[in-house]
Amino acid sequence: MRKKEKTVLALLAAALVLLAASAVLADRSAVLGRNEYYQTQVEAAQRLEACFEAVRGYKEELGIPMSGEDLHQTGMIGLPYTGITTTQGALEAKRTTAWPDMAALCVRMLYEAGVRPGDTVGAGFSGSFPGMDLAVVTACESMGVRLVCISSVGASTYGANHPELTFPEMMYRLERDGLIATQSAAVTLGGYHDVGEDMDPELVAPIKRRLEEAGLALVEQPDFAANIAWREELYQREGPIDCFVAVGGNVTSLGLGESGVSLGQGVLHSAGAVRLDDSSGLVQRYLARGLPVINLLNIKKLMADYSMPFDPLVWPPIGQSAIYSSVQYEKGWIAAGLGGAAALLALCLWVRRRPEPGRPPSGEAEKTEMGG
Repeated sequence: MRKKEKTVLALLAAALVLLAASAVLADRSAVLGRNEYYQTQVEAAQRLEACFEAVRGYKEELGIPMSGEDLHQTGMIGLPYTGITTTQGALEAKRTTAWPDMAALCVRMLYEAGVRPGDTVGAGFSGSFPGMDLAVVTACESMGVRLVCISSVGASTYGANHPELTFPEMMYRLERDGLIATQSAAVTLGGYHDVGEDMDPELVAPIKRRLEEAGLALVEQPDFAANIAWREELYQREGPIDCFVAVGGNVTSLGLGESGVSLGQGVLHSAGAVRLDDSSGLVQRYLARGLPVINLLNIKKLMADYSMPFDPLVWPPIGQSAIYSSVQYEKGWIAAGLGGAAALLALCLWVRRRPEPGRPPSGEAEKTEMGG
């Protein structure tokens, strides 16, 4: 092996050692620090807490008693069953999402999905998780993000299933009273075929009347394909959207069958081709187009992923749970490692191009050979 080759190999080895050393030092410098959007998270959580207080007032005004299962008295916990209940739901998950820090979590997920102030987010809201629905609303508004949402009346057990105060009506009253600035772009009944075929007709009729009186556009489209097409057209017309958020298990969000659930929870990015068919919901369809999606259904897994407590007896004060912090590294070590490695690689190139002593430059050698 010639001296030049040995020198190049030595320089390459030194670059690798330098990179490894800087990585180790950066890792040792890691500290838990507040997110750069910490103040936005705090604002969103405080706004969500104010929404909870207002909903408690609405329930008192309507004579709706607070649920005994609502341990934190948020107003977000419904009944075990009513005539507009669509499916079974976990009480623990409902209580977890009725937590002001859910808004801070939504801010973080939106940032992780690449959403920034000035962007537009499309959302499908089920009445099953009213706390999480409002968390998305307050997160978007605190970030300066425009939200285009379609909300549904139906709710699973312990969700917004009281016939006198459905989720679209909660949202309508909150906007009317100035606690939020976003209103439902459209409303559906939810439930079977998204038109409430599994609901009590005697309860649905007055709900429809109230929605009409509030000026909320109720869309009843039982055909799955036509329903999907209508929603996509609305999000495109009002957007186009930069991210799609699915809260709860509305059939149009997750599709027919289990394919939507199997894609995962939280922030989803398309890592490859997403197979679409006639049963695919909006989650699959937007992922297939390369649009980021936030899927919010399996709350227990979501809490584990973000090191947050599931159904805690005591909530940490706003601004103090794990969702407000992330691991931060000393950037100086990383910059020094990359800069040093780049300098060594540049030196490698110089050594390779430099003619060895006693040998003419490569161009001169070619001339000599050709000229004989």
